[in-house]
Amino acid sequence: MKNVFFVFALSLFFVGENMAASDLWIVPEKKLTAASGLSEETRLAIEEIGSSQFERRGQLFGDNLLDELIKMADQTAAENPITEEMLETTFNVQISQDKINGVGVYRINPQNLNLKLDGRLFVHIHGGGYFQMGGILSAVEGAMIASSVGIGVISVDYTLSTSQPFPAALDDIINVYKAVNKTFLASKIGLGGSSAGGNLALSTVLKLKNLGIELPGVLFAGTPNVDLLFTGDSWITNEYVDNLLVTKEGLLQAAFKVYAGDFDPKNPLISPLYGDVTDFPPTYLISGTRDALLSDTVRMHRKLREAGVTADLNIFEGLPHGAYLKVPGSREYDGALGDLKNFLEKYL
Repeated sequence: MKNVFFVFALSLFFVGENMAASDLWIVPEKKLTAASGLSEETRLAIEEIGSSQFERRGQLFGDNLLDELIKMADQTAAENPITEEMLETTFNVQISQDKINGVGVYRINPQNLNLKLDGRLFVHIHGGGYFQMGGILSAVEGAMIASSVGIGVISVDYTLSTSQPFPAALDDIINVYKAVNKTFLASKIGLGGSSAGGNLALSTVLKLKNLGIELPGVLFAGTPNVDLLFTGDSWITNEYVDNLLVTKEGLLQAAFKVYAGDFDPKNPLISPLYGDVTDFPPTYLISGTRDALLSDTVRMHRKLREAGVTADLNIFEGLPHGAYLKVPGSREYDGALGDLKNFLEKYL
């Protein structure tokens, strides 16, 4: 009891009387460089981005959100002229297009199979704010996972929000999962992705629970946006510190609004932070200390732990949003996907 009183008294000493009058405080302006603790190659990649995304990400959208998002998605695709052959060569995988239950997918098979994961499958869900990264871009992270983990991957080329808003993408993923579940036991299926892909993976498990369908054996949620209401602390503390997402103003607000459509963004299938995560499968989460979605990731991890779910949170020093995938072969890339490999081997 004496120790508790001491801590309380000490806190009053440091807080002082002025803090009682206001719950706000202003921090001074400061200049940032890429974090010194990063690997050299990742640091250079982040420095190359610099502040170039600030204007693009923060630009305000007019009334015609769809047209503007489609234009931006086309620009992203043009800036990333990726082909199946490029992915196959870079990541030593084989890729083929297919359709499962009417949904476009990319089947990705690694040349070097992990015998510990023989007979397992990973269903990958791509990111891109729900409105971009369709087509072959949907298979990029899937190829990385297939290569690093040594597991067969199906990347779902789900319906983008600019074609149909929620729940179209979620329905596509559910339909693919139901089909592969006829061939693979649920306990041998991994499910996940980064950013919007992490959100959709979590939402898929919530939907499967609602439908009474057996859940996948492992879940991966890389820097997921789990709360489309933007209530997480790091949306404030890491605004403009994260030079990839930059700010919730502009692009992200437009993307989330288009995705949610006429539905309440607090709907747990849109913002899984508000869902019942009881009995979720073991879940692996990733974020970085400069990630605007750090709070979303941390809060989701805590919610899972409080529900008794096995959950592993991997936070990287100095990384902005999703930058663990930016430089294949870097310490951050190998750490993120290497730990995913270990997690899958342990629980799948």
